[in-house]
Amino acid sequence: MLDLVANADTRQASRPAASRELPRRLVHELLDAATAAPSMHNTQPWRFKVSQDTIELRADPDRMLQVSDPAGRAVHIACGAALLNLRVAAAVAGREPVVQLRPRP
Repeated sequence: MLDLVANADTRQASRPAASRELPRRLVHELLDAATAAPSMHNTQPWRFKVSQDTIELRADPDRMLQVSDPAGRAVHIACGAALLNLRVAAAVAGREPVVQLRPRP
């Protein structure tokens, strides 16, 4: 899960620092950056869930390559690349990304 909060020294915030809600345009920009991440055979093995102030990134087992990546290592690497792109895009937008790793339910 990636929880984005306004950075205290934001100069170009799209909303006031007191508001934690992510503007729709910012969400689209962040997701565009995240989906530009490399993945094996461009499978993009991730899913995003967007709520008011949070973007969750999860591996998508349906997009896993069973033959060339049976252990799912490439999926983990691709999700890590997507997360990095998401964090960098958030920082560029003046937001401070807070990442929480959640256990598998």
